[in-house]
Amino acid sequence: MLITNRGLTLLELIVCTLIIGILSTTAVPIAKNVVRKQKESLLRDHLKEMRKAIDRYYDKKAAVTPGLADAQYYPLRLDELVEQRFLRRIPLDPFTEKPDWKTRSSTDEPGSAASNLQNVFDVYSATSEIDLRGQPYSTW
Repeated sequence: MLITNRGLTLLELIVCTLIIGILSTTAVPIAKNVVRKQKESLLRDHLKEMRKAIDRYYDKKAAVTPGLADAQYYPLRLDELVEQRFLRRIPLDPFTEKPDWKTRSSTDEPGSAASNLQNVFDVYSATSEIDLRGQPYSTW
């Protein structure tokens, strides 16, 4: 009569569990980085979209009303870009998940954190988080 061992020994189960545990601990940080990279890509796209809309607004206003001071060609607030159909909607900041962008005015000091809110020359993220390269998202 032939006797066969069917099933797993305790040692085999422990080794398999250990391997699965090691693989899962490496997968979690990788998954977090993938999510972070997706948010960074989305942030980059949203910033590009809004900055292009600001540029189109500036170009149109400069063509329609030449001779104004440079600062007068920029929108006074982001909502003007939606109202005048340069944007369909203000996109959500992927890190705050709200349309709460910070703005820079054309008359602000370079590198200043606070805006005088005279117009919208540039936009940046309201989050205080740091990107994968160690730079604040607010400097993008």
